[in-house]
Amino acid sequence: MRTLAVWGAVSVSACVPAPVRWNDEKPIAGSMDAGARLSLRPGNVPMLVAAWSPPVRPGGVGCPLSFVAVRAVGDTTYAAWWAPRVDSTASLVVARSDDGGTNWRAPVIADSTDIGRAGCSRPAPYLAADSLNGYVHVVYFLQAAEGPGLFFTHSMEQGTMFHSPVPIVYGERVSVGAVASRGDTVAVAYENPNAEVPQIWLALSQTTGHIFEGREQVSTGTAATTRPLIALRGGRLAIAWFETQRGSSTVGGNVVRVGEVKR
Repeated sequence: MRTLAVWGAVSVSACVPAPVRWNDEKPIAGSMDAGARLSLRPGNVPMLVAAWSPPVRPGGVGCPLSFVAVRAVGDTTYAAWWAPRVDSTASLVVARSDDGGTNWRAPVIADSTDIGRAGCSRPAPYLAADSLNGYVHVVYFLQAAEGPGLFFTHSMEQGTMFHSPVPIVYGERVSVGAVASRGDTVAVAYENPNAEVPQIWLALSQTTGHIFEGREQVSTGTAATTRPLIALRGGRLAIAWFETQRGSSTVGGNVVRVGEVKR
């Protein structure tokens, strides 16, 4: 059963306090190519990190461009991708490796509720593994029975089963998100599909992603902001995005904002 939320097409309520104390926006060097990650280094220095690829991909990757993989603790590795069905809907699947990505267990279905007939023409999911508790988190866009939107699911069982999806935001425009976690704190940065000009928002959970209690807009100004990335280190949170110059659809630069999670 899918967990419903009160947010619908409305991304935040005015009575909900902002969950993060933010510093100013700053440029950040590096590439935001597919699969790139954001890292918070000692001293809370944000850094863009290139995508990691396992030495061997799992068998049966249905939509190769949707494939993402991350390293967890030790030699544990996870991968996620879209597996299309004959009617062009798709299942979100996750596989686990215990030897650094050389041999893979059979993939597990993380979400099978897609009704959109987009085949492989859909954005890749975003996958993260928590080094503190071993939980696996996935954020992805799909067409659900109640409407299209960005959703979150997680596994507390090392990828052997996934909990009911939680909607982050509903909206017709295809959007992407990124997730980071540290214990009970789970943070999702996402493109708001309902804004006239794309903007980056944050959904924050202090309950391991079962409920997202806090929401707020992170990018400011009137420029279009897309491709969010996120990192969490202790109580510090960083979100990066690509900010397009006004009047252009391609020219712009990478921006990052760092803040402190309110307790």
